[in-house]
Amino acid sequence: MPPTRSKPEKPPDQSKVADAARVKATIREVAHRAGVSTATVSRALNRPEKVRAETRERVLQAVRETHFVFDGIAASMISRRSRTIGLIIPTITNSIYAASTQSIQHTAQAAGYTVLLGVSEFSPRLEADLAQRLLERRVDGLILTGGNHDQSLIEKMRTNGVPFLITWKLMRGKDWPSVSFDNYKAAWSAVEFLVSLGHRRLGLVCGRTDVNDRALDRRQAFEDCLERHGLAVDPVLIYERDFEMEEGASAMSAMLDTPEPPTAVFCANDIQAIGALSQCRERGLSVPGDISIIGFDDLPVTSYTRPKLTTVRVPAHDMGRRAAEIMIASIERQIPLQSVELQTELIARETTAPPRFRR
Repeated sequence: MPPTRSKPEKPPDQSKVADAARVKATIREVAHRAGVSTATVSRALNRPEKVRAETRERVLQAVRETHFVFDGIAASMISRRSRTIGLIIPTITNSIYAASTQSIQHTAQAAGYTVLLGVSEFSPRLEADLAQRLLERRVDGLILTGGNHDQSLIEKMRTNGVPFLITWKLMRGKDWPSVSFDNYKAAWSAVEFLVSLGHRRLGLVCGRTDVNDRALDRRQAFEDCLERHGLAVDPVLIYERDFEMEEGASAMSAMLDTPEPPTAVFCANDIQAIGALSQCRERGLSVPGDISIIGFDDLPVTSYTRPKLTTVRVPAHDMGRRAAEIMIASIERQIPLQSVELQTELIARETTAPPRFRR
């Protein structure tokens, strides 16, 4: 006899499964589980800083258990606040922007805000489009990068009462609030340091000044500092490139091929400086024995290059934290945005030394 086949199990009633899936937890259920009022649940989710840590944790645990999703849209319609901050940065490939973005995110999250991020790719038109979308999402404030912005965007934010804040560019001479360091002054300190070591023929690798006003400040500081010391500004030794290692290497290669190469190079970005350093190594040149290199940003990797990179430390994390704190304070307390100037620091490591003729 053939083996007896077991009776197949009856498949679940799909209509009942669908009905179960449609049963959503309510704020009353969350409040009951957490042993608090519905108002406390709403406050814990919408204004967590206003609720005691122990109570907030009970509410969050009840939210996790019930898979409750807070209706932020409805809450924002009542309070006229979305508890979101828009942030637009020019690129995500440069880790220095990631540092400030992370600080903005952490600070905002701790205050119960969500950060909506846009990447403009150094395009004012794309930035305007991104800003429009963020404004349509009713962000409570907007944090921008640099000072190159379409005037219509500024007017749109002001007309709609949306506070905005500039980072990475100190906005002197304009009534745009900013939290940043002085790019010009920071770059000057790097060039001044090389000159103080005795270098008289200097090269520059920086970002593209036509789309990046921070790069423009750093190039202007390079040229002004040399002129202040009576030194020649040789266009053959100035290269505007993208913030990529290969671009720094390419620029350094071109400088080394000139009839009179520089004895020192200021790279207005650590990524470019690392590329320049690798090119010198490929050429069999000693750094700083044959040529000195100084970077800008003080990325964590600069402590691990061989030799370790001399650079300018910028307060990226502090800038992000302060920008978020000032923006949130303005939103919460309806006060004007403050401008803050942060300080940089020159970090002398192993890639800079007096030129050979001075030693």
